[in-house]
Amino acid sequence: MWILYIVILLLVIVVILLALALYLFAKKSLFLSDKEKDFLKFVIDIFRDYGDDLGVQSKEQHKQLVEELEKIKKKLK
Repeated sequence: MWILYIVILLLVIVVILLALALYLFAKKSLFLSDKEKDFLKFVIDIFRDYGDDLGVQSKEQHKQLVEELEKIKKKLK
């Protein structure tokens, strides 16, 4: 009888670990269509070129934002 409880406990632990692995994999994944990727690249390019003219952020903040957006753009390729 104790063996049955141990087997059930091991199966529950395996199921929980698999569910956690799937959750982490799905959370890290970014599923975008090619059209969505092209649009994001376009928006990043427009912000890089004309975002400083808006005057919403300082020159340094704009530079930092553009650097981060370029990193995102490289990930989209």
